Amino acid sequence: MVARPAAPQRSCNAGEFTPEAKGRVDIKQYYAAGLAFKGVEPVPQSGFRRMGGTWRKGEWRRPLSDRAITAPTPAAGPFTGTQTIWTGTVAGTVAAVLAAGLAIDAGTATFSIEAFVGGVWVAVGGPFAVKTGTPVTRLAAYAPGQQKTATSLRIRATFSNAGTNVSGLAVSAFFESGTALRPRFVELTTDQGSTLACFVTAGIADFFTESGFVGSARLATVTDTMLPDLGFYAEGNTIGIFHGQLETVRLFLATAGQLHDWRQDLWPYDPVPNADLGGNYAKTNDIWEVFFRWTGGVEAYLSITVNGEQTTAIPIKSAGVPVQIGGATKPADWNAWAAELALAIEGLPSLGTTVTGVWSDVSGSQTEKITFTFGGDLSGDEYEFSAIVANTADVSALPLHKQVGKTETEAVFSTAKGWPGEASLVQDRLDYYRIPAVTGAMAMSRIAEYFDLNIEGTTDAAARIDKLRSLTNETILHVKESNNLFVFTDLALYFVPNRTIERNTPLNFVPASEIGAQPNCKPFTLEGEVYYVAINPQGLPFASQGGKQVLRVTEAVTSATTNFNADPVSLLASHLADNLIRSASQKPATDLDASKAWLMRTDGRLIACQMIRNQDINGYCEWLAAAGGLVREIGIDGKNRLWLAIERAGRTSIELYDTTIYLQDAVSAVPDLGGVITGLVYEDGAELWAKADGYVLGPFTCAGGSIALGDAYAAAIVGRWIAPRFETMPQVLVTGNDEVVLRPGRIHTLHVNIADTDSIAVGANGEAAEDVELHDTNDPVDAPMPLKTKLLTATGLLGMVEGTTAVITQKRPGELRVRDIAMGTKL
Repeated sequence: MVARPAAPQRSCNAGEFTPEAKGRVDIKQYYAAGLAFKGVEPVPQSGFRRMGGTWRKGEWRRPLSDRAITAPTPAAGPFTGTQTIWTGTVAGTVAAVLAAGLAIDAGTATFSIEAFVGGVWVAVGGPFAVKTGTPVTRLAAYAPGQQKTATSLRIRATFSNAGTNVSGLAVSAFFESGTALRPRFVELTTDQGSTLACFVTAGIADFFTESGFVGSARLATVTDTMLPDLGFYAEGNTIGIFHGQLETVRLFLATAGQLHDWRQDLWPYDPVPNADLGGNYAKTNDIWEVFFRWTGGVEAYLSITVNGEQTTAIPIKSAGVPVQIGGATKPADWNAWAAELALAIEGLPSLGTTVTGVWSDVSGSQTEKITFTFGGDLSGDEYEFSAIVANTADVSALPLHKQVGKTETEAVFSTAKGWPGEASLVQDRLDYYRIPAVTGAMAMSRIAEYFDLNIEGTTDAAARIDKLRSLTNETILHVKESNNLFVFTDLALYFVPNRTIERNTPLNFVPASEIGAQPNCKPFTLEGEVYYVAINPQGLPFASQGGKQVLRVTEAVTSATTNFNADPVSLLASHLADNLIRSASQKPATDLDASKAWLMRTDGRLIACQMIRNQDINGYCEWLAAAGGLVREIGIDGKNRLWLAIERAGRTSIELYDTTIYLQDAVSAVPDLGGVITGLVYEDGAELWAKADGYVLGPFTCAGGSIALGDAYAAAIVGRWIAPRFETMPQVLVTGNDEVVLRPGRIHTLHVNIADTDSIAVGANGEAAEDVELHDTNDPVDAPMPLKTKLLTATGLLGMVEGTTAVITQKRPGELRVRDIAMGTKL
């Protein structure tokens, strides 16, 4: 046997390199990278594997239009038990019904909304809970895309008390029409531990679990133009929906455990913060009274301190000569003393004119008062004021703050000025930012009171409002709490060295990078470091075109100070990390996973980046959507699962990523005795595959929602499939003195070490890949082929090209994992 040496490639952790890096053997990650990682992802230990498939959970909703209700008729009460409380007539499809303002006068009740479809009453939604006193508004909706043609509507209610009256009920109906808009994702893990995926479109929010659609909530004020820039905050049973032009909306589950029973109202700010926004505001003078008391006849020299600045000691006088404060022979001139003291205050460095001092007699012996008023240009501010008699203890001066100077500013959030566009939790404060009225500011709530933004409080736990600078054209887009607080704007990145945030301690915003962040791409933490998507270089007005690279925020520690730098980590995959408009982070699920960032592009492509910090690895790859699918939204839920909104062939789908399957848009089905599966949701002409009882079957062409497997099977998974593709970096000849020889060459032998694989095709030198037969003679003949773990060797590979590469792909669906490859080359 002749030894045939081969160049091994064991690590694939560097992922897909940009085509500009062809032949760049001087890059240390060159031999751990590839020209194509399409549908395959690096395995941290060695090699690569296929990426996951998806389960179909529904679709996202088209815009809602009003459906006319004729003859709406409330039933006459009072009601007992279960009765119909309202009926109405419709003509056409119905997707959702809104029951607004329903109130009862005793006990509790539950109500359901039904539609008369094909001669049968069919539930639209419910039951919804009602309590005495508070009017209830609920939306009952069919799953998106499942509207039904109805002739009548009715509302049935069950009452806990006999003789209950109903009032205030108003009913509206809607149907779906037009083109589906790109949805927005927000995740909610409820207080009961249920994990919900919410997809918001214009006018409505739809909720899904792993079991599918569970309910909807009406969002009448959310318009199609707001969708791209919506911000969300979700915790407990509550979701906040934010936008600069939207009075903040709150969604919350009204009844524990009933995931369909959603209530919608306004975010209960209590109160909103006030600030000087440049308007003309009413002002109040700051007024201090100083009371004097003395014993015996003694001269008095008074010194006044305002905002830490002190006047000289000025004596009380008579005809310009110092005299005793209570002397009878030469009475003191209190009016002149008051005027002289006011003039001395005006002469302090930080003050100015318009301070007045007025003496007034006080009943009682040896007691007088001078009132100092800060008016004119000094009006509207509060001043620190103290007074002391410098020369004797026999005279006392007691200041009293009679009136606090104040400027009546205006609300930072309002219908006229706009509302915050984002919110994040920071040290148990809810931080509101992207504020239209003051774009470079953020408002933090009182500790543990997320709606309280009263910045007039003075305790360390009180609310506060902070600005990057007094005047700035920057817009705060993200706030991220990590080992420090990071503030991302459209122009820069700042970190806050303050370890705790207290009302009376100013925040110090320290610049860390002059590269701003892409809006609606939330920064994320992987392995203890913060990553973010850089904003489109043309600035915020062009943000819809997407960001151009990914940066990592790293700490730079010196003996004197701590600082942070933002370094690009996507330059070697710049062709993938481009036009990014959404980001999500996923924690490792198994030992074969690394921390992962999912990045969605404007063109519907989805990029995954695996981060392994201790190996300095950032491996980019691309998840391919089958059937030309375009990814329109992504998000990670509370169970660390990836949700996708995908557009295919003019249809939409909500899908849940699953690494245990390789089919996409997949559904579980039970064939009939002839092997026919009906009731499928795919379009006519769709190419489908099936995995039935362990056998991979297909492809099939869907017709009328049906495919025929050709034989009877107990159960099947049906879905779409797209072949993955891995291509090595070009192989070039490097001489002993590091010279690169560019000439045609070939890969004649390919050794592929596979694990748990049942479908693989290999090729090289620009030739088409060929399927590799994996069956062994000892495989069972009456069961699916077992997964294979072994070394494959392909010899005699044809072709000869400059910069030759090897390709690993599949010709049919199946499991695929490659531990390592080795190439025998002639270069």
